[in-house]
Amino acid sequence: MSGKIAINLLSISPKSFTGSFVYVKNLLSELFVLDRDGVYYLILDRANRSYFKDRFKNYPNIKYHPVGIHYDLLINPLRVLLKLWAKAKKDYRRCELIVRSEIQRFIDENQIDTMFFPSGTMYPAGLKNIKTVTTVFDLQHEYFPNNFPSAYLARRKTDSAYAANNSDRIIAISEFTKRSIVEKYGINPDKATVIYLAPQKETANHFSSLSLPDNFIFYPAAIWPHKNHRILIEAMHVLRLKFPDLHLVFTGVIKNKKLKEELHTLAVVYGLTDRVHFLGFVLDKDMPSIYKQAKALVYPSSFEGFGIPLVEAFKFGTPVIAADNSSIGEVVGDAGILFETGDLEMLTKNIERILSDDLLRDDLIKRGTERAKDFSWDASARKTLDVFNNLC
Repeated sequence: MSGKIAINLLSISPKSFTGSFVYVKNLLSELFVLDRDGVYYLILDRANRSYFKDRFKNYPNIKYHPVGIHYDLLINPLRVLLKLWAKAKKDYRRCELIVRSEIQRFIDENQIDTMFFPSGTMYPAGLKNIKTVTTVFDLQHEYFPNNFPSAYLARRKTDSAYAANNSDRIIAISEFTKRSIVEKYGINPDKATVIYLAPQKETANHFSSLSLPDNFIFYPAAIWPHKNHRILIEAMHVLRLKFPDLHLVFTGVIKNKKLKEELHTLAVVYGLTDRVHFLGFVLDKDMPSIYKQAKALVYPSSFEGFGIPLVEAFKFGTPVIAADNSSIGEVVGDAGILFETGDLEMLTKNIERILSDDLLRDDLIKRGTERAKDFSWDASARKTLDVFNNLC
C-alpha cells in the first residue's frame, strides 16, 4: 500500500553522529522490517552508500540513488563540471538547483509517490509532482537564537519555515514540537502528526570494557551551551563533602571546544578533576552498561525536542532527574523527578534524595520501567507508515 517512497538522506551521514542520524538508523531498521511490499529508494551521498547498503543488505525492496561528483562522472560529465564550478564559486543556490534537477528527473523517471525528508529540512527545495513528508525535531532557534552563529541561524530559520509550510505532512517528535510549529509558523495542526522517538536496543551478550567509577551520576549530551553541563559540576561542588566518593560522568561529542575548556577549568577550580569524567563519544553498544551502573541520569538541559536519553534511562533501570522545560516533562511524565531549569539548590537536593533514599530509587526505577513501554521504534515505524499511507 505504501507504493514507491524516496527517503532523502543527503543531510545524513554515519560520520556525523547527530540526533537525525540516530533517528534514521533506528526508524528505517524497523520500517523496512514492517513494510516488505513498498519500494524504498534511498537518495544519498555516494560516500555514505556503502554504510546503508551493508546495513540494509537483506532487504530486496531497498534501492539506492547516489548523488555525488564521482557518480556523475560516469553518467553525466557535464553535471560534474557544473557542480565543481558552483562549488568553487561557493554558489550554494546554484548547487541546489543542479541537485534539484537531478532528483526531479529521478522522481519522474521512477514514478515515485512520496519523498520523505527525515532530517528536518527539505533539500533540495522546489520538487514537483510528489507528496512530501518532513520530520521536524525542534525549533530551538526560535527560542534560543543566541545559541547559533548568525549565518547558520538565518539558514535554519529559512529551512524550518519552508519545511513547515511546504511539506504535505509534518512528523513532530513531541507534542511540544508540534505546538511550536503551529505557533511559530501558523500551520494547520491537522497537518502535523506526533510520533515519539525511542530508546536504542541493547546488543546481546556485549561486555563493555569501559572503566567507570563505582558511584556516579550520568549525563549523556553533546557539549552545547543549552545542555547546561556547568550546573552539574556546580552541584558536584555542593555535594562533595557529603558524598566524597560521588563522581560525574559525561558522554557526548564535543560540539563547542571553548565550552569544553571552560567546563574543565571549572572542575579544576573546584578541585574536582579526579571526579568529573569527560568520556566523549561512546559507542551505542557501550551505553547500556553506563546507564545500568549509574546512580541516576541527571538531565539539566534547557531545551529538547524530545530527549532520547530520558527513555533510555527508563529502559535500563536508571532513576531520572530532569529540568522541567520544552518537551522534557512530557517525556518524563510521573516516572522521574523534575526540577526548575537552572535551580542549583533544587537540583542538588534531588540528587541527594536519590543517593540517600533506596525506597525512592526503587519507586523511580519501577515507574521508569513502565514508562519505557510507551516508546518503541516499532511503534514509531508503524505510525510513520500510516502517515505515508494516508497522504491526501
